[in-house]
Amino acid sequence: MNNLINFCRVGIIIFVITLFNSGCSVTHSVSTSSTVSLSKVLKKEIPAIKNINCTFTRPNLTINIEMKDVPNEESINSILANVKQFSTIENITEIAKSVKWKSEIYEINLIIYSPSEEKPPIKYTASYFKTFDASNTSEENIDGYKTWTKYEEAQT
Repeated sequence: MNNLINFCRVGIIIFVITLFNSGCSVTHSVSTSSTVSLSKVLKKEIPAIKNINCTFTRPNLTINIEMKDVPNEESINSILANVKQFSTIENITEIAKSVKWKSEIYEINLIIYSPSEEKPPIKYTASYFKTFDASNTSEENIDGYKTWTKYEEAQT
């Protein structure tokens, strides 16, 4: 009987830990005045956009843009320019508050994809910090989402 009770206790502890850990990585759909405005501008300028979805999974913001067809270079450049303009500390802080995140959003990920399986998604990223050390809040370590980097998949 004691073995059964101990087994149940261990099971409950594992369940609670699993529940707690999964609750920490919840993805939130984001809709603020700035994200709504960004969506309107992008859809007006680039009719080839099918859908725009902004999500927050701590500590990152992801902007997924689904295209109707494979995007051309002009569309990609226009999307990136608009997202760069949108990515101010003020707008990103508004998003953090909307999801009750009490710290800086560490990274913004922009993913542009199409229904074509031949073309992989196009990914860009920008960070609040210049280094991986989020505890270093000195002015020298703050980039404020100004530097955007294109993610290049390794060729196999």
